[in-house]
Amino acid sequence: MGYLQGLTWDDAVNKSPGVFKAFANFEIKNGVDFDDRNQELPGGGESLNQLSERCVSYRNKIAQDHIGERVIVVCHGAVILELRRHIDPPNSSIRRKIRNTSLTIFRISGVTGRWILERYGDIVHLDENGFLEDAFGGDGASA
Repeated sequence: MGYLQGLTWDDAVNKSPGVFKAFANFEIKNGVDFDDRNQELPGGGESLNQLSERCVSYRNKIAQDHIGERVIVVCHGAVILELRRHIDPPNSSIRRKIRNTSLTIFRISGVTGRWILERYGDIVHLDENGFLEDAFGGDGASA
């Protein structure tokens, strides 16, 4: 995240609202268009293409190292969004916030080796346990 690394969400937005919001939300917001996936964030931050390449490369390494196994990976929402974009390009324009503790499940086809998006940002498990209100990072928004 370049010079925004380590800042709280609010501090990062206040320090650089246009760049941070556009990059963090991967869309056009408030007239700021961040459509150059090669543009790096100021202060040494990755571009969206660099982030995507790193995420996909590591996902493939995990799959190769754990053939036939079930693997759980804990990661940030930006990683999930980039993996989804890579696997499901026709629907990659559908963006939504990835909520804390949500589940996204990718499966690998045993026949084709193709990655399949099975679940995306699923928070149903939180509602069942009465924790849904805490899944939104304190913003109280609904899914």
